[in-house]
Amino acid sequence: MNPGERAIADRGVDRRKRVVLLGGGHAHVEVVRRLQGQGARVEIILVSPSRYAPYSGMLPGYIAGRYTFEDFNIDLQALCQRSNTTFHEGMAIGIDPETHRVRLADDTWLDYDVLSLDIGSTPSLPDGVSGGVAVKPIASFTARLDQLDHLAHKSENRLRLAVVGQGIAGIEVAFALRKRLDELISRDGRANGGVELHLVGRGPRLLPERSEHARKLVSEALLDQDIAHHPGFDVVALEGKTLVAADGRRLAVDEVVWTTSSGAPAWLRQTGLALDADGFVRVDAGLRSLSHPEIFAAGDVAALEDPRPKAGVFAVRAGPVLAENIRRTLCGKSLMRYRPQRAWLVLISLANGRTIADKWGLAASGRWITIWKHWTDSRFLRRFVK
Repeated sequence: MNPGERAIADRGVDRRKRVVLLGGGHAHVEVVRRLQGQGARVEIILVSPSRYAPYSGMLPGYIAGRYTFEDFNIDLQALCQRSNTTFHEGMAIGIDPETHRVRLADDTWLDYDVLSLDIGSTPSLPDGVSGGVAVKPIASFTARLDQLDHLAHKSENRLRLAVVGQGIAGIEVAFALRKRLDELISRDGRANGGVELHLVGRGPRLLPERSEHARKLVSEALLDQDIAHHPGFDVVALEGKTLVAADGRRLAVDEVVWTTSSGAPAWLRQTGLALDADGFVRVDAGLRSLSHPEIFAAGDVAALEDPRPKAGVFAVRAGPVLAENIRRTLCGKSLMRYRPQRAWLVLISLANGRTIADKWGLAASGRWITIWKHWTDSRFLRRFVK
């Protein structure tokens, strides 16, 4: 160990198995809840850069003003206290799989017998492009959202805002920002022209993986809420206050919100773990690393054998399987298989009281879907709050 580096704990002759959970994502909160009965045989440590873990399904509602910070965040420290788990606030910057140690940003080294990663993803911006406001990581987005509020407050003219990414995340964020910023400017009582909102996407159409009916419903809602859609706008530069597309089109903006595809944390490439071409951890059907059987991964950071979009719905489903497979690994048993949904329900909040539901090529929109979504989201959060 280099000078200045220290271990959180020296196990010495204490041979309790130590499980280290990196990240407070949707899968890991379920692992903490399910493994709390391991008692003296197992030591569990959850490491997260923030005490609070947001539930991504409720983020649009938070942006739109329906939920408070407390409504859609899990208090990881409190959850760990109830679950016989040690909580350590810190950020991982490296893994040494040969010595079974994790390095944290404060030069702390943490030993493990079993390691699991649920550390999410980072914004993947076009090459050479910087600036703007990224939605991910969601845990710190609330602070970046304040930047947009401040911009709307001080704007003397019509605020021009572009949301880049025409997938589900971009669409929901655009609708939520429309509601939030319109109401903020209205409360200020300033007739400054309001917000000019643009949804920008590289592909030729909205939601390429969803049904035609869902695309039609979203297109109608964009028109109704005065959000301009720019398909086929492949962003290659942000020059001051101008977005530039590969085909030469230019769009004047005051700020850009990035909801583009997810990237893997760069430090993973130095770990020696088996990664896919994008830098995500390759795992087998049991969510176990293909190169290091004592390491697991779930959520955005995992590259599944049968790939799925980087979406919270899959991390939520993976949580119970991950918990069981960590338990089985500690006992030397064979793992169970994680089977991600082949057809999954997508709920798209329009922030106007209505939500679109899409599955099996069928789509519907209504206020009753919003009520049902609120009920299911709140039920999920209640598992981790007492």
